[in-house]
Amino acid sequence: MNNSVRYSNIRISEIGAINESLKRSNEILYLFSAANGLNWISLSKIGVQKCLYLAEILSPTKEVILAFLNFIYHHKGPYSKDIQNALDYLVSLDAIEIVSFTTVGINAYADYKITEAGISLVENLTLYPVEKEKLLWIQTVMKVVDAYKDCYGLNEKYRGVDRIIDLVYQEPTFKEIRLRQAKGEIIPFGAENKLTVELINFLKTIEQELPDKFDKNKYKLNLETILLSFFEYLYVEHLSESQSNA
Repeated sequence: MNNSVRYSNIRISEIGAINESLKRSNEILYLFSAANGLNWISLSKIGVQKCLYLAEILSPTKEVILAFLNFIYHHKGPYSKDIQNALDYLVSLDAIEIVSFTTVGINAYADYKITEAGISLVENLTLYPVEKEKLLWIQTVMKVVDAYKDCYGLNEKYRGVDRIIDLVYQEPTFKEIRLRQAKGEIIPFGAENKLTVELINFLKTIEQELPDKFDKNKYKLNLETILLSFFEYLYVEHLSESQSNA
């Protein structure tokens, strides 16, 4: 192996892109890389679940291909049982580490952060263009999450990025299932994800509805603006629902 693809004590062959579970581990590792770039101290499993869900459900915005997990309806928002296995795998590789661990009754809570070995692993995985594209997409989503995680009116019983659970509750596809209380139902992605895709497509083309006197090239929405608009929709829906329930 030449020096350009050498990093720490982790071999690239250990986390190759053939096996789907390893692809998912890559994408979860990119979440931690993005969090590190935003100077977040750590990410909890709740934060990982919600950020990865948003990156997947919003992927039609960029038409990026992710190794989709099966998320189901859960009272704490979209949930995938495969994420804990991926986190354990990344810990075993020394790509991420546990920075805190607590138990409340039968529930265990852990916070994780990327290690130096994990940073090197990301650098080498993203030598491949398809992996670089995934990282850039996840970084973009996480930047918008960072802008909204401390917004007024989000649930105070959660901390940091975990507070976006209130916004995820308003994501159109999940919300439709939540209102039906369809416990355990798999949340659709891709072409089957009609409600969210319809909103994304509306935001993508909104500049076409501007009056003729506007320069439509000047006001064309870029990727981050579309995501910000989407999150603003989630935030307004959350405030509206909270006020209705007050």
